[in-house]
Amino acid sequence: MRTWVGLFGAVFLAGCGAEAEGSSDETAPLGCAATAAEGIEVAATDGSGEDGYALGYAPHAVAGCLLVYVHPDGSLRARDLARGGEERLAEAVEAPRRPTAFGGVVAWEALEAGQRVVRVRAEGATVTVTGAFDHAGEPRAAADAVVFTGWLSPDEAGDTDVFLYEPGKASVVAVASGPGQQRFPDVSNTHVAFADFAEDADGRFDENATDASDVVVMERGTGRTTRRARPGKQAFPLLGADGRVVYLEWGPMHPEPKFSAYTLIAGDVGEAGDADVAVVDIETARPYVRPTARGKWIEWVQWRSGSPATLFRQPADLGAEATVVTGMEFGELHAPVAGEGMTLVATRAANGGMVIRAAER
Repeated sequence: MRTWVGLFGAVFLAGCGAEAEGSSDETAPLGCAATAAEGIEVAATDGSGEDGYALGYAPHAVAGCLLVYVHPDGSLRARDLARGGEERLAEAVEAPRRPTAFGGVVAWEALEAGQRVVRVRAEGATVTVTGAFDHAGEPRAAADAVVFTGWLSPDEAGDTDVFLYEPGKASVVAVASGPGQQRFPDVSNTHVAFADFAEDADGRFDENATDASDVVVMERGTGRTTRRARPGKQAFPLLGADGRVVYLEWGPMHPEPKFSAYTLIAGDVGEAGDADVAVVDIETARPYVRPTARGKWIEWVQWRSGSPATLFRQPADLGAEATVVTGMEFGELHAPVAGEGMTLVATRAANGGMVIRAAER
């Protein structure tokens, strides 16, 4: 485990039920309960000009006892859920959004000289990732790396590749390229997954009625890829569940896009996609309320018309049926994000803003 200076050193030494390493005293490591995140106000929009969280990227992330979140004032903050201290990682003028955290790595999108960039904080230092791309976004963190989408031109509808950055390395590596857009990546310590829109009529994700794509999984050590080729569109893969890849599917028989109704698919990350199975059909009253996955569990919001929004949880190996997460039924739920010890969602507060609700895992 790597430690950071200041708040980050305290957070990661505190852990969340894990033993602390490198501690200067012999006291037992601190733990943090999900209640420590309850009621924290988060930004109600991600600054994209849309109401809510565009593409379902959450305004919060959690790793161990570190909560990273976009405050309603627009700043990006990190809170130690074990001790209660808080630091600012970015000011509102930088328009930080879409934080992601894992182990000792935090990343987010920001604006720099009017350009969308990815910033990474690790080992006590924050860097803006640069490379053979015009601008960047959609980051996801693992304990040793960050993946993100890089636009090869200023055109938002233009060609994109997926890049991998390892803190401490001098350069980034393109891990997914080719015709059309490769987007929405995720990363683990062993794999990278992304959506490949090369098969689409216009080669890009533009939320029109013809969007088509496959999920591709790449083994980091060998570069070997497996394409989960299925009819229709598959996108937004998740690698957080042990040994599994989880992703969303929109079948070819109903109008697309239909981002408030989709099928959740799961499979073994090391196997061919023809063994992947449908887990559940999901409906949400708002588009882009995406699932989350970490460790032994996958979780999602079911939010059918006329019913409360409810968080469900199921073992990632599908060895048992899904169950309702106790206390996680509200008028609306957004942006579920799982950490090692807790799962966070955002829900509407009495004042109309958004606050975090949290459940133990």
